[in-house]
Amino acid sequence: MHWIVILAGGGGTRLWPLSRRAHPKQFLPLLPGGETLLQATARRTGVPIERTLVVTTAAQVDGVYRSLPTLPRENLVIEPVGRNTAPCIGLAALTVAARDPEGVMAVLPSDQFVADEPAFARVLTQSLQLAAHGEVVTVGIRPNRPETGFGYIQCGATLSEGARRVVRFVEKPDRATAERYLVSGDFLWNAGMFFFTARRIREEIARCMPDLSALLDGIARAPERAGELYPTAPKVSIDYGVMEKLGGQMAVVPADFGWSDVGSWSALGEVLPPDGTGNSVVGHAIALDAHNNVLVSDGKRLVAVVGVENLIIVATGDAVVVLPKERAQEIKRIVEALEATGNETYL
Repeated sequence: MHWIVILAGGGGTRLWPLSRRAHPKQFLPLLPGGETLLQATARRTGVPIERTLVVTTAAQVDGVYRSLPTLPRENLVIEPVGRNTAPCIGLAALTVAARDPEGVMAVLPSDQFVADEPAFARVLTQSLQLAAHGEVVTVGIRPNRPETGFGYIQCGATLSEGARRVVRFVEKPDRATAERYLVSGDFLWNAGMFFFTARRIREEIARCMPDLSALLDGIARAPERAGELYPTAPKVSIDYGVMEKLGGQMAVVPADFGWSDVGSWSALGEVLPPDGTGNSVVGHAIALDAHNNVLVSDGKRLVAVVGVENLIIVATGDAVVVLPKERAQEIKRIVEALEATGNETYL
């Protein structure tokens, strides 16, 4: 059977101050109709909620159930402590293997946006079919700009139905390198989606990360010891710990379904189409003679602007941030400053 595993434990702050550690972007009602990114991720797979697992932390359980109130309790995989994606995917694989030893897993981030859902469904089906035949599969997004904020996947030989053999994973490049990747046509953005059987990923973890494999074996034998064993797991991503070591043993499915990682406030226009003056608005806002702004309110404050352009303005009950759109990624500097000065209540 097919199983969807949604990774929903991240505490990213790139959409601060609306996104907080206990209420990160996957729980924010950013989509049309107030849908959250987590809700959209679960819905568009088409797989019944009974075969959907959500991996999260104890602090975010309430956020998961606000978005997915019908998720069976036994399908919530709670990390005792955050340990990056390799351990948490291993933990999910234990759950799937215990119920369905030959189960095929689709591992999806909870905080991404997809504009063309029928195209996504076709890629999902193809990737699951390849995984069912023994492949470890990832999805690569066809780049439309020389992006320096994403990792890349270099493609090799063509496989069935347009899938390609992975040559290597590449870290975030500089601008000149990203431009070469775009021109070559052989590089795709790494969207962090992975497909494999529960058995295969356990085998690859055993080969590539034997210490983590031993720890997972201990949890499988004695689930009651998870709270003791899991915190000793290495904080390593599945990309670095396993996928980069597989290289040519992996397949990648090239895709173009209007993907965004919603990685900054300036990306909001990819999720919510701007109005006639180029303003992207969430919540209560008034814009007069204003163009190409991102205006966000959590409902506790009205955001009103006159005669401004290319700004990001986000207002919550306890914080207001204003910065130029071209410096959207520098939100992290505010977060770092809050951490450095001990202002944890705002995080």
